[in-house]
Amino acid sequence: MRSHRIATLRLDEERLAVDLAASGDFTYNDSYADFISTGLLRSTMLWNQSGSLAESSLGDYEGSARPTPHGEALPYVSELIGRLFHTRYLKYARFMRLAPASVYVPHRDFLELKGNMVRIHIPLQTDDSVFASEENAVFRMRLGELWYLDATRTHSVGSFSARDRIHVVCDFTAESLQQVLVGELPADPDVPPGNIVERPPLDEPRRSALLGLAATLDEHTYQEVQTLLIKQHFLTEISGDEVFVLMKEIAGRSGRADLLDRATEHEEYCMVRR
Repeated sequence: MRSHRIATLRLDEERLAVDLAASGDFTYNDSYADFISTGLLRSTMLWNQSGSLAESSLGDYEGSARPTPHGEALPYVSELIGRLFHTRYLKYARFMRLAPASVYVPHRDFLELKGNMVRIHIPLQTDDSVFASEENAVFRMRLGELWYLDATRTHSVGSFSARDRIHVVCDFTAESLQQVLVGELPADPDVPPGNIVERPPLDEPRRSALLGLAATLDEHTYQEVQTLLIKQHFLTEISGDEVFVLMKEIAGRSGRADLLDRATEHEEYCMVRR
């Protein structure tokens, strides 16, 4: 997979705790609700084009990002961003708080943007019950690590944790990862074996049971069936793309053409164009 750990960080726990406490008073938005199948994702801008909290979605623009009031309210996080990155390439930095028991719909990002984008995650609060994925690989981004995420590939997040997962997500317009980093890129960027989640294959009995959900699928259960399939992605060896394959097959077997259209259109929105 292309996503990988860039480096380990020595975080100042006391200063980080002060910033996390301050974030409890933030105004959050649900700009990314389209990609949450169950649960809650709250986000807010720390840096963007205008420096305004009203600007909540990504877009192409010339120049560098400016800190928002929330960015200025997190002095330690802002210091980290300034110390780790060449901020002249920074376009957006978002504070993203994922509630327990939440899962993302698998999707690809930057579909609506023209520039070459580089995405980096700084985990600020997480545990080993929170998983990320790229295609058919599932992994953990742990506290004290800096991660490059290839958001052009199918990816997702699943939280099986009892507390919020909090990341700062930074998006840069740049030709390479090295261009945005202060300091040298490690010669062999890695995904530590302990970060990889081992999952059993999706065996035939379980696959048949999932397809059997067609008998219960309707407009009221669609979301729950989709969520179950996404959770299976984190628990067994099916890729993010296969979630849509299974969803369409279940919808087709249900005999509901409208639900098959819904699954097909959702896949195109998440994977092809929006």
